[in-house]
Amino acid sequence: MNEKHFGARLQEDGKCSFRIFAPHAQQVRIKTQNRHNSIQNLTPSQYGFHETTLEKIKPGDLYSYILDDGPTIPDPASLWQPAELKDVSAVVDHHFFDWDGDIFSGLPMNEMIIYEAHVGTFSPQKNFLGLISKLDHLKKLGINTLQLMPVASFAGTQGWGYETTYPYAVHQLYGKPDDLKELVKQCHLNGIAVILDVSFGSLIPVANLEPAYAPFFSKKYNAANGRALNFDEKYSYGVRDFYIQCALSWLRDYRVDGLRIKDADQIFDQTPIHFLEELATRIKEFASRKNRTCVLINGDKRNALRPVLPPEQGGYGLDALYSEDFYCALHSQVTGNKEGHFKDYSDPERMVSAMQFGFAYRGEISNHYLRLQGRSKSELRGCKFVVYSQGHDENDGYESKCRIIEKAGFEAAKLSAGATLLSPYVPMIFMGEEYGESAPFKYFNNSQEGHCPDECCLNWTDIKKDQGIAMLALYRKLLKIRQEHPTIHEPCRSRCQVQEIAPGVILIFRNPTSGDKKYAATIFNFTKDETENCIAEYLPEGIWTTELYSASRSYGGSAAALSGILPKDGKVKIAGQSFALFLYSELMVRSEDISIR
Repeated sequence: MNEKHFGARLQEDGKCSFRIFAPHAQQVRIKTQNRHNSIQNLTPSQYGFHETTLEKIKPGDLYSYILDDGPTIPDPASLWQPAELKDVSAVVDHHFFDWDGDIFSGLPMNEMIIYEAHVGTFSPQKNFLGLISKLDHLKKLGINTLQLMPVASFAGTQGWGYETTYPYAVHQLYGKPDDLKELVKQCHLNGIAVILDVSFGSLIPVANLEPAYAPFFSKKYNAANGRALNFDEKYSYGVRDFYIQCALSWLRDYRVDGLRIKDADQIFDQTPIHFLEELATRIKEFASRKNRTCVLINGDKRNALRPVLPPEQGGYGLDALYSEDFYCALHSQVTGNKEGHFKDYSDPERMVSAMQFGFAYRGEISNHYLRLQGRSKSELRGCKFVVYSQGHDENDGYESKCRIIEKAGFEAAKLSAGATLLSPYVPMIFMGEEYGESAPFKYFNNSQEGHCPDECCLNWTDIKKDQGIAMLALYRKLLKIRQEHPTIHEPCRSRCQVQEIAPGVILIFRNPTSGDKKYAATIFNFTKDETENCIAEYLPEGIWTTELYSASRSYGGSAAALSGILPKDGKVKIAGQSFALFLYSELMVRSEDISIR
């Protein structure tokens, strides 16, 4: 396929190219609504595309298409849909936004600390500019990557965003295209990368656009949420390129640094080159030309390796995948939830496997799905996994959905934070968890049945309460350690040893790739009772200092403080649902201060 844009592309000389994929239409006309109101024919080109170039088109000019003798319709690749107008699209100028000072070129996966936010509930303003007002908070927290839940235009005015209606267009209530650009620019000026959550496996066309999508939907597959898209049948070449150009538009025109493909397991493709492989190849080519780092993250619940393996190993070449296994195993351990698919994760061994390998299931039969989940010896580098303790995915059987602090309490929420942020994987924080936000994040979409979005908005006043202050202090400390300690900073799974040393008590020992003995060890007590364990036998002999204890008074706990140096016998008492981090030290200390074991 030629590298051509879909939709309207305004050029610097005032000319504007228009291009639509409509192989089923004999004639396509364009109606412009400006001072040169006119209806003109588009020229049919090869493989069912229709295109033309018009002069004296300005930003904001309205236009629509007419397929054969049908009604006027908006552009499927619209870059801006004025909220009050349903049958037209608006021309957007991507040439003259002031990017001055933005020299940010992206971050590799192994450097990322991700913060996921929903634009409509994150700030009181409920838009892109509201997010900008909180960037100082994210920077002080230690975040270097902001991941936004879908910002493409979706059905209804308020929702999670996965019911995409116009994949290229910014959702109207979040702000104008330039507002998103300003958010990206301000993130970059603060050293923060931006990732967009996109839905490329489903599409919800508005009623009058149905005729334009005749070739877009599969005739042989059904998706979990409705009609599957056509990635391997007749005319699929146009559908594939539509979404590839959509991805490139977000990266090129808005300068975002990566995409998370939310519903990758709903992309059905039996062609020799899977759509995801083609997408990854095109994005890597783009990034190479622009001297940027652009990442692709896979949202797939099958524990499949193929999406993140390189093409030479039969993979698609994506950069990382979300470990739902890690989330489910952790969730089951701290909440005791054994309902639905969580019954697969009630055995502590699943938590050990998730911590050690990223996958809790590596080829075993799932009791919930009654199928093999994953594959044996499924081992990937740590930077190939994104792990999280809270998220927005529903169906866990709890009314308040993602908030662990509401399900299991303050101490359990701190324990979950430690398991995630001290893991050998790329960590992700869900908005508000860093200060113990209690507002639920239930599914809502006002085009369907759903909860009121207002109850899901963050309560920023909680950050000033005693519990919020203590939780925020813990998160800042954890992220500071993650950034500064060379061993914990590395998302290196192969240099990590995980074992259950007592029922419900897991010890992680990490050693660096270098030979400087910057060892780290974390003990996690998932039980609700205090436990005493001798950890000396699992660690190299030497001086181990206590770096952090989640149950201490510094972080809102009530447990007795741990000794600053691990005692000679190696025994340590850990409060229920808490964790402690110990660091190896080669510093010489006076013999009268300690007894070295």
